[in-house]
Amino acid sequence: MLRTALLAAVMTALAVPAHAQTCTRDNLKSFVANYFKAVETHDMSALPTAPNLRITENGAETKPGEGFVKTGGKATILRSLIDTERCGTLTQALVDETINGTTQPTIFAVRLKVTAGKVSEIEALMARKAGTAAGGLNFYDPVALLATKDQDWTTPLPKDKRLTRAYMNEQANKYFSGFAADPQDLPNFATPCHRWEGGVQTTVKNPSCSPKGLVLTHTHRRFPVTDTEVGITAGFINFGQNLPDVHMFKFNDEGKVVWIQAVFGGRVDATTQIWPDEK
Repeated sequence: MLRTALLAAVMTALAVPAHAQTCTRDNLKSFVANYFKAVETHDMSALPTAPNLRITENGAETKPGEGFVKTGGKATILRSLIDTERCGTLTQALVDETINGTTQPTIFAVRLKVTAGKVSEIEALMARKAGTAAGGLNFYDPVALLATKDQDWTTPLPKDKRLTRAYMNEQANKYFSGFAADPQDLPNFATPCHRWEGGVQTTVKNPSCSPKGLVLTHTHRRFPVTDTEVGITAGFINFGQNLPDVHMFKFNDEGKVVWIQAVFGGRVDATTQIWPDEK
């Protein structure tokens, strides 16, 4: 009887698609934890990776075991989007990084794509001191970012208040299109709405996330990770055409954007297409 029951349990597990087995929230969280363990220990062995693994860091192709895995260290803040449908994650972090013997905090974002139980894509953006200046501002303030550590990016929205992927991505795209002198179709912002860019809070004097009046064009827009349970989506763009960037949009239970957190990478040529555009 016991053998029969065990055999039935095994057969049931085998009948569950591999995608469903590896793309639960808990499993995807374990991939995030193992990635940051690899960074802290400078050892990729804890992270299952696919043979065709592709890694980019600030838009540049990087080999496994090279780049941030060599220079990164301990993370002091982590907030993640978990996308069980697309089997991916996006994590914002503050990570100690040592370059040429000097250790400084790096504002960091990393997207992981899991395929058949192994990481197949790692897309990382690093904001380093004096490395993300734009428009007269340097989007690097690790102390200010650390001060946001108690923001709640983990509590699920009530089931009857959850938003669709399409809705959140449409709102995020409207935000990027709103960098104009007189935008006609802005997202649904909460009042107040606050924004941090590389830790720099840009809504201190005016608690509005509207980009109205800032005339910029953002290219290569992608929305590869959306957490429909918690109400967050991530938009990747070339900010101002040549600054790789990800914006994380947190929605409240009224379907309005309440917080935006952004991480900028180093500059690239305006023609650079890092990952395929969404169609």
